[in-house]
Amino acid sequence: RIRHGGKPTPPAGFDSQALISAPLPHEDGSRVTLVAMYSTFEYHSADGTKLEGWTNNGDGPVVVVCNGLGVPPEAWPRLLEPDCGYQVFGYNHRGTLGSERPKDLDRIRIDDHVADAFALLEECEIDQAIFVAWSYGVNISFEITKRYPERVAGLVMCAGVPGGTLDAAFAPFLVSKPLRKPLSLAVVRTGEFFAPQINTFARMLPKNRMTAEIMRHTGMIMPSAKPEDIVPWMEAFGKHDFGWYFHIPAAGEHEPIDTSFVEVPITVAAGGLDALTSMRDVVAFAEQIDHAEIHVLHGTHFIPLEFPDEIMSMLDGVLLRSELANEQIVEERTAVVDIRTYDGQTYYEHQASAFESDAG
Repeated sequence: RIRHGGKPTPPAGFDSQALISAPLPHEDGSRVTLVAMYSTFEYHSADGTKLEGWTNNGDGPVVVVCNGLGVPPEAWPRLLEPDCGYQVFGYNHRGTLGSERPKDLDRIRIDDHVADAFALLEECEIDQAIFVAWSYGVNISFEITKRYPERVAGLVMCAGVPGGTLDAAFAPFLVSKPLRKPLSLAVVRTGEFFAPQINTFARMLPKNRMTAEIMRHTGMIMPSAKPEDIVPWMEAFGKHDFGWYFHIPAAGEHEPIDTSFVEVPITVAAGGLDALTSMRDVVAFAEQIDHAEIHVLHGTHFIPLEFPDEIMSMLDGVLLRSELANEQIVEERTAVVDIRTYDGQTYYEHQASAFESDAG
């Protein structure tokens, strides 16, 4: 079992996975070494679906990642580091990246995703954790908080809304709100139809620094994202069966929920240039929570890749405001973090090296 209080010990089905640890050549002769590493394990959800969980094998307060739909762990480059100061767990959504499709192919609704996240808590014997989420994972995290409040110590919510995800899309293109959901559904159905071609393109697309640089300078991802973080994410994301990937959003639509039940510390981050989730919608729901800390970043929907250090700072801030912050944690954390600003906003500066274990 993996216990929340100390170093993880492999559960049944544990499989160590080193992502990429070899230097990659570039067209200009330079090389980048990708060393993100994590371990995977199998567990079962309530309906028997076998899922792939993952952990950074770290030490410290427990963090559970609820990812965007079909998003691989590589989207969180700092959280994957074993010495990041946190013990991190996550899972891959049903039918994606090593997780099985459910026997009933309709079991991909919000309740099913919530059951998958709760099964992870049970499998890893996690009594309480800070939840870090991106995009659709924000829906799942809020539902977990509503249904199992004793299991949630804090929330760091990135580029997502608690329900009404499809209604929040395409705002920067000046699409009126009544048209956003129909347009979103049209996009995902088009993706399903052209999935064979998209699969071929995804396999053939070079996953290298040049492609990452193109993405960084065409507005897809902001230049603040580092190529060495983008390339592993591309490698993992390109393995999808995009027919299934585009099938999930339509079935998993989640109606907006009242967030007044949230009592734990919460920080919400939005991308000011986010084309997939309206920054205004993200800020609007966050403002309904009196104690929420809100950050609008100069980024797109991909703020976990664009601002990994700022997100680690936000996580530190939530930890220090949470009931997990006992006297020892407060003393340790405040001794190694400084206050700094980004775009006029205040953050704790997370210094991962300060949390390296003596054994490492």
